[in-house]
Amino acid sequence: MLPLVGLAAAPEMVPGIPVARALQATAGAGFLLYCLVVFGLLVARWRLRAGATATDPSAAGREDLAAVDRP
Repeated sequence: MLPLVGLAAAPEMVPGIPVARALQATAGAGFLLYCLVVFGLLVARWRLRAGATATDPSAAGREDLAAVDRP
C-alpha cells in the first residue's frame, strides 16, 4: 500500500527524488568521462600501431610464422 501512496504524491514532495536525480546526473557524467577516456586510449593505440607499421612491419608484432625456427 505504501508504494501506491508514493506514486500518488508529486515527485517534488518525495524527499529522495532530488538526491536521486543528482546521483543519476553524476553517474551519467562519470560514464561519459569513462567513455571519452576509453575512446582516447583506443585512438592513441591505433595511432601508435599505425606509426610502428609504417616504419617497420615487424614492430607491430606481425612476424612471418614461416620464418620461425622449429625444433
